[in-house]
Amino acid sequence: MPGMERNKLFGSIGGPLILLLLCILLQFIQSLHPDWFMYDRTLLAEGQLWRLLTGHLVHTNTAHLLMNGAAVVVLWFVFGQSHLLGRRHRIVAYLGVVALLSVLISTGLWIWFPEVEIYYGLSGALHGLFCFAAVSELFQRRWSGGLLLIGCFAKVGWELAVGPSAVTASIIEAKVAVSSHFLGTVFGTLIGTLVGWIFRLQKSCSHAPASVAD
Repeated sequence: MPGMERNKLFGSIGGPLILLLLCILLQFIQSLHPDWFMYDRTLLAEGQLWRLLTGHLVHTNTAHLLMNGAAVVVLWFVFGQSHLLGRRHRIVAYLGVVALLSVLISTGLWIWFPEVEIYYGLSGALHGLFCFAAVSELFQRRWSGGLLLIGCFAKVGWELAVGPSAVTASIIEAKVAVSSHFLGTVFGTLIGTLVGWIFRLQKSCSHAPASVAD
């Protein structure tokens, strides 16, 4: 029923809302202490490992924060009922996926893109969330998820081939880290596929007939 679907959608807002509030809080703290949170390759090498996560939660300027904040809202509105995020612990699942994507992307930047010395922003994790949600659509037999997944890979492939948008770089006052978009797209797809198969296996096991022994 439409009312029930609406309640489910708004029941999923907790994770995105906490993420937005956390980004706003860290952005304020960053205005007082600019070097505390960003992904910084040199400082990571010195053991400041929290930057693997917090580098994705701070932004270069207010415009950058607003752009990514708007993307969080759009993703929630479109994919708020993602099957793979579950129903019982949706907030924990959502924030867990964001944290896992952030750490994996940072690790990927460290291993495969050593030229990236400094990184700010949620866009890589957002690409991962988009792909995770598109895979969730596929596991729900909504084949539009496949088109969305192809579209995201095509968008990132275009950025890798011809370079990122100069307009976006001007707005955020920094070079767009296409490498983080690529890593987010790959890791989001892989995590979504893994979680989807685990859910499917659990579901098939729960519906299997119980064995009876004499």
